[in-house]
Amino acid sequence: MRQLLSATPVRLALPGLVLLVLLGLAVGDLAQRQWIYADNAYAPWLLAVTVLLLVHRGRRVDWSASCPAGTLLGSVLLMLGGSAYAVGHSQKVELITVSGCILLMAGAIAWTGGLQALRQLRFPLVFWSLSLPYPGWLVDRLTSPMKLWVSQGTEAVLYALGYPVARSGVVLAIGPYQLLVADACSGLNSLIFLVALGLLYLHLTGPRPAWHRVVMGLALLPLALLANGVRVFILMLLTYYFGDAVGQSYWHDLAGVMLFATGFLSLLALDALLGWIGPRHHLAPVISLPAVPAAHPGRGLSWRRSAGLAVVLLLTAGLARFLTPDRLQAQLDPMPPLSQLVPETLGHWRHDARADILLVEPNTQASVQRLYSQTLARTYINPAGERIMLSIAYGGRQMGDELQAHRPEYCYQAQGFELLDSRDVPLALGGQLLNVRRLVAVRHERVEPITYWMTIGKRPALPGWRRKWAQMRSGLSGEVPDGTLIRVSSLSTRTDQAFALQADFVAAMEEAGLDRLGLARRSD
Repeated sequence: MRQLLSATPVRLALPGLVLLVLLGLAVGDLAQRQWIYADNAYAPWLLAVTVLLLVHRGRRVDWSASCPAGTLLGSVLLMLGGSAYAVGHSQKVELITVSGCILLMAGAIAWTGGLQALRQLRFPLVFWSLSLPYPGWLVDRLTSPMKLWVSQGTEAVLYALGYPVARSGVVLAIGPYQLLVADACSGLNSLIFLVALGLLYLHLTGPRPAWHRVVMGLALLPLALLANGVRVFILMLLTYYFGDAVGQSYWHDLAGVMLFATGFLSLLALDALLGWIGPRHHLAPVISLPAVPAAHPGRGLSWRRSAGLAVVLLLTAGLARFLTPDRLQAQLDPMPPLSQLVPETLGHWRHDARADILLVEPNTQASVQRLYSQTLARTYINPAGERIMLSIAYGGRQMGDELQAHRPEYCYQAQGFELLDSRDVPLALGGQLLNVRRLVAVRHERVEPITYWMTIGKRPALPGWRRKWAQMRSGLSGEVPDGTLIRVSSLSTRTDQAFALQADFVAAMEEAGLDRLGLARRSD
């Protein structure tokens, strides 16, 4: 019995159990908020592979080889990871939560097994970072050019082969059919997954020279674009010969499998070519894993260190619970119905009910209605006959990125628009200086200049770290903020005149005293 209680695996059981609970809570958040989207479908697989790698490699680690340097580094990592986890989990910011989990795992490894354990398990920790839920602005900036490149490449190949193909932005037309190159067909998700496959392949198949690994690493992006192009090419041909129903059936998912097969087979071919050019056995290994030291009989993780680690992890869970806000701003200061809040007449602008149109396609509109507490879509007209389209989406719980799906950067691109000329500008109103974002959405002959801003509570904000910080600051004070996205747009090829017209409309909204939309008037 004494030998059993002194065994390292037994003493790791308590902190290991607490760590598993923390990871389980993080996974629960991801499953409800991030993994439900097709763009993040790769993340659970990467996490599962990470767990397998940690278990497999962890069985070969000498957990009795703790050292002062490992204890110091582990303490720092545990402190950073615990703080990040508590803030991220309580404020529903999954990027911070998962980063905290990785730091907690690294800290626990260094604390219990020292630096040698951390070195041996460094690859699973790095691999884990590929499953991070990356911020929307990063995904959008990386995805947009990739979609355009894939669309251009597919159009060029099909045209060269004699097919009747045309392109407008990321919308491809072949024969009587039109296909939108969406994020799932050419986005960051496929790139990350192919990078993960490449890294895992390199890790499991042995060492290579530095130049070999550098070339393969640099080739991952072109290979991902090639694989995405093959997928879109196949879908275009299926649609052209068999109709849109076939192109959007299970063949669409099968083409997704072809994407990864093409990318991985291209990687294998490149690896074989580089190995033929420069045989690996002529060079010393550069990424060989360190040898696992023999276990020290009679030594093991002490109960004191095990209990200390468990206490730190329990404090992390307690801090996360303490920081979780429980007061809903939407209940303390309810948002009135938007149809009553926004007047029918705004200065010289009046609501033209006959011109109201559905500003997004039906499927997107249905998604909007599910995501937000209230929405409003109106068309206003001035005495000169000029029209402005107003769209408002309100969400009562702004703890994550609930309003992201309605942002023009996502909403318009999801409908096949190409976004041009994105810039943030200040609007000088009578009562304040309002920072807004201006875009130009183009699809075929339709040119739609757009002005929009968001709010956290009653304060105006734009997407980015400042809005996220305002959201988290409110949450850390114990209050769950509400938020609104306000979009003003018009149809015009003269963008400067359109933006001036929209500024006039926003000024009329400010004159109406719409403080709930971030347009509070200055008192005289």
